[in-house]
Amino acid sequence: MFNQGTNNAPSANSVIPYFVFSAFSWLIAIVFIALHPKAVLTQVYFNETMLTITHILMLGFVTSVIFGALFQLLPVIFLQKIYSEKLTKSIFYLLSAGTLGLCLSFYFDVNAIGLTLFGSLLNIAVLLFLVNIWKTIGKSTENKVAKKFIKTSAIWLAITVVVGLILALNFLYPFLPFVHLELLKLHAHFGIIGWFIFLIIGVSSVLIPMFLLVHDLDKRPLNFAYVLLTTSLVLGIISKLFVLSWMMYLAYGAGILGFIYYLNFIYVVYKNRPRKFLDYGLKKTMIAFPTILLAMAISILFLLDINTAFHLSAFYIVVLVIGFVATLILGQFYKTLPFIVWLKIYKPFVGKEKTLLPKDLYSYKRLKYQYYFHVIGFIVFFGALLSGFTVVFYLGIGFLFIAAVLFLINVMQIVLHKKQTL
Repeated sequence: MFNQGTNNAPSANSVIPYFVFSAFSWLIAIVFIALHPKAVLTQVYFNETMLTITHILMLGFVTSVIFGALFQLLPVIFLQKIYSEKLTKSIFYLLSAGTLGLCLSFYFDVNAIGLTLFGSLLNIAVLLFLVNIWKTIGKSTENKVAKKFIKTSAIWLAITVVVGLILALNFLYPFLPFVHLELLKLHAHFGIIGWFIFLIIGVSSVLIPMFLLVHDLDKRPLNFAYVLLTTSLVLGIISKLFVLSWMMYLAYGAGILGFIYYLNFIYVVYKNRPRKFLDYGLKKTMIAFPTILLAMAISILFLLDINTAFHLSAFYIVVLVIGFVATLILGQFYKTLPFIVWLKIYKPFVGKEKTLLPKDLYSYKRLKYQYYFHVIGFIVFFGALLSGFTVVFYLGIGFLFIAAVLFLINVMQIVLHKKQTL
């Protein structure tokens, strides 16, 4: 399956730019956070700086690498040739231009015209992405649960960017009959839960068992998670649109239960793995999952409307996006990008001469230090959010910055690798 899938994958040159853009975006996001401690520690999340940081993370870092990884991985997971490599390249230009323009529009006084223009570019990029994904995996009978999550995540992504464009248009010509902030909350949850979480569950349900060499798994917990998380999002929409506060309790309950089913699946995989040794890429992947429990606890505080001494909104975003999504992605980078570059350079020589392995394309020592700096940085940064101490904030973000620099150096080392003869 693996060899057949890689033969169907698009050329490396059409997906590598996504990874490079993502790695630079991660470092830029960390720098923006470091330059604006008040936006994270004390201000409400609806401000220009926080919106800029959030969209650098969500679009530049997370969505970019997800697009690139999916275009490479879908042929492996579903044994289908990518529908259109031309679309793959076009989507990158639209996504990168839209992301840069949107973030600049946020940062420089929320320019409504800029938000509308660049939001439109992002909508076109997502529409083309949706076509490419659905056409690629539509006829596949492989990994049905993963297929369901991935296709649904693409729909939620489309809804997310459409809602984002509506918000931009409302800046230009106010027409929404309800408070702008309520739709912004839905927009955020469509993106984080509907797009990122559904996509992560779908892909991880295949890749993590594959990397840990676990087979014949019970997929029913994933099916339960799918139903519960979908129900949670739908109930949340209804609750907001019709101001039914009691229904939000049901939405949160369904969402938390859905996460529990997913975490149980991951726990079973981890517990039954024959591969006991984990490299630092896999360690970083697995250490991300406990942060979901922390995010669930924070969501309960939101639901109960409990006043806290710390900035609850920023706390929630940091834990879920940096603690879970970013940590997971930073680990999986080392399972995808080196292999993509290795295939490009060394595949024609396999069986003909001795070649390097994908893990030889980057510094494992640098990855090790990146792992520790990132984990320590997140814990310290987490402490800064709880305490509100600026000194702790800078210490935590300093560790995260070092980790991001080490990560970018490794990424560029992989991308710029030239063939070596052993």
